[in-house]
Amino acid sequence: MGQIVDEVKLWNTPLIGAYMLWKFTSGYCEAHPNGDAPIGILHFLANGILTSKKLRDPISNQRENLQSYICSFEEKKDADLLLSIQARVAERSNFTMAAIDIAVLKGLLYWDLQEGKLYPKNILNSPTRGSALKSIFVQEGRKAEILGKWFSQHDLQAISNYLKVIL
Repeated sequence: MGQIVDEVKLWNTPLIGAYMLWKFTSGYCEAHPNGDAPIGILHFLANGILTSKKLRDPISNQRENLQSYICSFEEKKDADLLLSIQARVAERSNFTMAAIDIAVLKGLLYWDLQEGKLYPKNILNSPTRGSALKSIFVQEGRKAEILGKWFSQHDLQAISNYLKVIL
């Protein structure tokens, strides 16, 4: 029961989701060969992964790519967790939309309406004393960036195949 409580504490507001999606988008754009941005639907997939401790924990710089991330579940005989992503995306779609709306409203992300892509805005101001993020959010933000980098190396079809989701 404690794990569920921890997830609720961490993800109880779309504002945190907005931050995480901004970090995901920043990582994606930074690592993409052409500096391109992710299409909006990838944010729903990312949110489904990032809001689950079991799906989020294997994300680290020690893994070189999305394939390595997927293999980590197969090695641990937890491949069933990957099958939960589809349901998590559906369950959390309203939350993800709210997080995207807040990110756009707060100036973290902006839409390219022609192509359906979300671009990150660069934040140049450093947080002032007392307004810095808690270390847990900084750590989870790094995971979101790493996931964005991994996603940037593949097209939508490949990501969908690797994660066993239908988009």
